Amino acid sequence: MLLPLATLAQDTLFVRVTDTVTVLRTDTVTVLRVDSVYILHTDTVIRREADTAALSAMKEKEKFYREILSANGVDKEKLEAERNHYIRMVDSLRSLVRIAELENVRKDEANKYLEERVRIAEERTAQATNRKKKVRPIQGVAMRFFRTPEWEFILRSGEQQGTYEKLLSNRNAGSVEFDYVTGASVMLWDLTKYFNRDPMLGADSVRRTIRRFDQDFAYDLGLYIGFGGSNLFKNFYVGGSFRFVDFFYLTAGVNIAEYTVLKEGYEDNSRVGDNLSLKDVTASAWLIKPFISLSIDLDFLSYIKK
Repeated sequence: MLLPLATLAQDTLFVRVTDTVTVLRTDTVTVLRVDSVYILHTDTVIRREADTAALSAMKEKEKFYREILSANGVDKEKLEAERNHYIRMVDSLRSLVRIAELENVRKDEANKYLEERVRIAEERTAQATNRKKKVRPIQGVAMRFFRTPEWEFILRSGEQQGTYEKLLSNRNAGSVEFDYVTGASVMLWDLTKYFNRDPMLGADSVRRTIRRFDQDFAYDLGLYIGFGGSNLFKNFYVGGSFRFVDFFYLTAGVNIAEYTVLKEGYEDNSRVGDNLSLKDVTASAWLIKPFISLSIDLDFLSYIKK
């Protein structure tokens, strides 16, 4: 009598009842001995048969899902199309998110740059509006009550026909001259509270809040030292300064400068000898003359230029 013995998924071995069957199985080899006959199956055969079984299972699973979808009236091709559509949508959204991230990075860097510029501007503003600063550089225009002489010789007809007289002449004659001055004001007395105080109105001394301006400004008296002209080391200005409305300075004092003047015995429109030159009749001298000037704070100038 023969009995079937299943050795693998696709093999069936028929043996007799009297036969002795022994099976030896490992991970990669299966050995079957029927009496004195050995049957050997290697891992390659087992893997091939396993792959075949897995493929068959996938087909059965796919067939099962198709039957379910068909029973519910669902089209698989339509589902695949929708799936691909959503995949493309996700890719598009991912690209948009990437662009937005790059834009955010750019804006962050721009904000850092703007913050740095704001910080520098605030520092300059604080420096320009610092009322506690004692020494301030200022620049402006001075009016001095003496004009720089410019001497020359002119010829004038003599008393006799055909004769000429050599005369001295100042082609820059006058009593007022303007000069571009640069200097510094040192605050000595702070008058801010005095000029920003509330005025007393009426005989009953009723105090009312009336300001000369919409806000309080700085006022002070100080010492002014400056330079002017093209030769800064021969043109000095010394005097007092009055600061008003934070940035403006009204100064008055004396100008100490070197001028070219006539030597003793000569004056404007005087007659000189024909053999004399300007060096023979002029000399350099230091003179002290009064001046007034209107200047503005250089820190404020540099601030408004920015």
